[in-house]
Amino acid sequence: MTSSLPHIVMLTNAVAPDKLGGLERYVRELSRGLVATGASVTVIAKRTADDQADDEITADGVRVRRYSPPPKTDPLFAVRYAGVITRGVRAHLESAIADGGSRRTVLHGHFPVPLLGPARSRRPYVYTCHAPVHRELLSERRGSYALPRPVRAAAVGGLRASERFVLQRAHALVTLSSFVRDEVAALDARCGERVVQIPGGLDTDWFHPAPAGPRRTDPRAPVLFTARRLVERTGVDALVEAMPAVLAQAPAARLDIAGSGPLADALARRIDELGLTANVRLLGRIDETDLREHYRDADLALTPTRALEGFGLSTAEALACGTLAVVTPVGANPELVSGLAPVLVARGAGPGDIAAAILAVLRDPARDALRSRARAHVHPHWAWSHVVDRHLELYDRVPTAR
Repeated sequence: MTSSLPHIVMLTNAVAPDKLGGLERYVRELSRGLVATGASVTVIAKRTADDQADDEITADGVRVRRYSPPPKTDPLFAVRYAGVITRGVRAHLESAIADGGSRRTVLHGHFPVPLLGPARSRRPYVYTCHAPVHRELLSERRGSYALPRPVRAAAVGGLRASERFVLQRAHALVTLSSFVRDEVAALDARCGERVVQIPGGLDTDWFHPAPAGPRRTDPRAPVLFTARRLVERTGVDALVEAMPAVLAQAPAARLDIAGSGPLADALARRIDELGLTANVRLLGRIDETDLREHYRDADLALTPTRALEGFGLSTAEALACGTLAVVTPVGANPELVSGLAPVLVARGAGPGDIAAAILAVLRDPARDALRSRARAHVHPHWAWSHVVDRHLELYDRVPTAR
């Protein structure tokens, strides 16, 4: 039975737990779900720490082959990046294909630069576009490697051209949302017409309401929670700025912020400047157990995105735990709560609109009834078992990469 299932080679930027972003977790969990069906998976990804092995088979049965990217301290990082990544993938690709033995092999990419080699050689592959990388990645990394304006413009233009090339050469294209499908169409109209939309998966066996049911909260002391990378795009700074207006109406409210990123120090200073240290906590990076408990304990989860939300995994995880999520009207955010209630979508992404949306939901007399529908909104159709089946059906239509 298992011998008829394919071997999948995932080509991506980084993979969880090496890095814990939405894309990295998605690749790891999709790979884990595929292995659970009897397929085999090798992930080729960059190393994010010096002590990570070149080649390892992890506890969930996924094999990871790593290569070293150029250091961000290199003044020529932006110039060297694509070449180093392409060579790193090429060094591992044939071994990764051989990992599958006699199985039919499917290449599945999740980030454009590692796909440049297969695209140039016209190997068939599936490409999942998680977000327009030329718009998202460099804006997130401005604190990591500042580029002069002319160099930055050239880097963005080169990345955009690479992304379009990878889209055009893909045998099959996938997006997790209508928003990203439209972004693909903006890069290339014909590619947009070829997109298959498969929702982002989540582990609904893990992310589920507490067995005892929702906790009984004090309406005078609502608990707010967000799990985000601490970068400008995710809007956590606007959420902090919204808290004085929330506290003016709900003085005992508490906001817990989980995540790490280059804005961490600036956010800590701003929390202190606004006199919010008793009400706003920066938790840093937390593990999956703590993440689930924070979702369960929150009265509201918050996704205050400022730009480019390709899916919104944290929103989906909160809903799976039975917790309502307030989102900004950015990217795929409105799609994730569509069908629940319009009140969950803020009017804008600024602090005033975020505060108004939080207070409106907290005061909504239908909030408990709405919360009772939250899990059914995402389960079972976003459960990994369903999403993995959709991918296996797609892989059946893709020629082998051997």
